Amino acid sequence: MKEIGQEKTLEEFLTGPGTREHSAHGEKHSSLFTWTGHPFTDTGLVALLLLSGKEKPEELTSKDVEKAIEFASRLYARKEWSSGYIHAMMLPNSGILMANPSMSKKRTPEAIKANLLALLSESENPNAPICEICGRRHARPKPVYRSDFPLVGTGGVPNYFPSGKDGANICAHCLFLAQMMPLVAYRLSRVLVIHAYPYELMLEFHREALDDVRKTELASVARNFRRPENFLFEKLIEIGTRLETGKLKNASITLYYFVVNNKRPELDVIYIPNPVLRFVAFAARVDRKGWSNIVKMGWRRRPSGDEVEEFKRRYPNDVYARLLSGKSILPYFIDPHGRQANSSWKLLSFYCSEVLGLDKDALEFVKGVADRIVETVEKLPDNKLSKRVRELERAEKLYQFEGFFIRVEKDRQELGIPGALMSFDDFARILTSYGEDLNVSWKTVKNLLLFRIYEKLHDRLMKASLEEAGESEEEEEFEEGEE
Repeated sequence: MKEIGQEKTLEEFLTGPGTREHSAHGEKHSSLFTWTGHPFTDTGLVALLLLSGKEKPEELTSKDVEKAIEFASRLYARKEWSSGYIHAMMLPNSGILMANPSMSKKRTPEAIKANLLALLSESENPNAPICEICGRRHARPKPVYRSDFPLVGTGGVPNYFPSGKDGANICAHCLFLAQMMPLVAYRLSRVLVIHAYPYELMLEFHREALDDVRKTELASVARNFRRPENFLFEKLIEIGTRLETGKLKNASITLYYFVVNNKRPELDVIYIPNPVLRFVAFAARVDRKGWSNIVKMGWRRRPSGDEVEEFKRRYPNDVYARLLSGKSILPYFIDPHGRQANSSWKLLSFYCSEVLGLDKDALEFVKGVADRIVETVEKLPDNKLSKRVRELERAEKLYQFEGFFIRVEKDRQELGIPGALMSFDDFARILTSYGEDLNVSWKTVKNLLLFRIYEKLHDRLMKASLEEAGESEEEEEFEEGEE
């Protein structure tokens, strides 16, 4: 009679081929799971770590995994999770999580738990292909379809994997991690997953989701944000206050905003450029009020105090859009209507050097020119000061920009201020060193000059504006260079 083998423990099932690693002292220890670089499995791993209060995969134990399975199974058995979330948005007709509507009568926490444990106890077939996700284990004998792993397709449904084939070769461990993903994903109009490197950042970005689940026993709705990029920038500011900018030098963040249902899958991938990431983190630590002022300039209309939170959640913002698409947001650092700088010079300088790539020497040169302009126009009467600054504000053509410097030089001579505003070489540098179509153009210089002027002379400019408000004035014309 064939001897019946001893039943394996969960620890033994979890520790399969290729999972044992060596410590610095030569001792062997088991690594139950590992980071893969795939957003869905990594997010599932984040769920396990957050549930167990651990920070690294190698710290996870079989008891941690068992507790996580019990927690997830209890929630997944509820209709709000099974049909309203998992089936409708992520894993349609899932057999593992029993989200298929036909399974409603059999769906219990115990049944789902058994399915999840079965994944971890599934034996490997050495003849099967290597897993396309982790590359550590053999895939399941049959391809995995969209009901069990998002966006891999089935039949005539599009497959978002580069192979474009029907299903994917995925091992049972990676498949298990994907089942944990719903716990820490954010539920907007689609599902939002924030994939980040270093991986510790993922814990920070998804911690709020699990906190919401623990409080409400429902999937996190991301504070009712309707736009994923708005939510991300809000999280960046909060997390950035605790991060040093230097530690983000090689960091990367990508948003996966998707839905998988029985109609058609959709996926938007939103990449956050590293300079933008470091800039927002810097703003959070150095000038949070300035960042808030800049963001307010990005709405189609300026929100009042009690409208700001609603705008953040519901409406697209041009500042976010331009940062994500690599376009300059320099004009938003100033408020021409209020004639004020929206941030500190320190934040402006960081943006120009780290995001726009403006040479620091060039930035200091422009700052020096601006200070000499201030030195000149601040000696003018209020009405003439306002007029002179308005000429710079209204300069839309290069010849108008040229004319402003000529008139300031005349003011300087009439006021008897020693030394010229700038040399011929400096004047040529201001006007011709930057092309019209580049991020760093004469219009960039114009915005930098206005920023410095507003920063130094805001109170007098606003006083002059108020005095002019009651007067009916003819449109100012440029004195020189008119076409």
